[in-house]
Amino acid sequence: MLVMRQVLAVAILCILVAPSAPAVRELVIIDEPLPAQRVEGIVLDGSGAPIADVIVTDRSDNCAAILRSTQTDSKGHFRFPRQHGKTVYCLRFDHPLWNPLQIKLKLDKHAPQRGITARPEIGG
Repeated sequence: MLVMRQVLAVAILCILVAPSAPAVRELVIIDEPLPAQRVEGIVLDGSGAPIADVIVTDRSDNCAAILRSTQTDSKGHFRFPRQHGKTVYCLRFDHPLWNPLQIKLKLDKHAPQRGITARPEIGG
């Protein structure tokens, strides 16, 4: 009977503590610049489905300061107008259900793709 009470007490404690445990999210950084013709693309999950409402931020050269931001539409698309003279962009993708993803994009008119496809990992 005492063992049963101890098991029940531990189970109740786990139920109370588990929801309050902080989710672990890890920033995924891809340093190698991805070539693209434009500062635009699509954000997809692991199965290839678009992810809506991802906050996409264009950041400073060292990726620390946010310069501008946008949000993906229902089809996972995002777009930033090109900035005069700038060829390398640091982009970060944030969504509560996914690990944040940070990439560098290098504009190249000869790039094989028009934009990029970002695939964040599940997290948080």
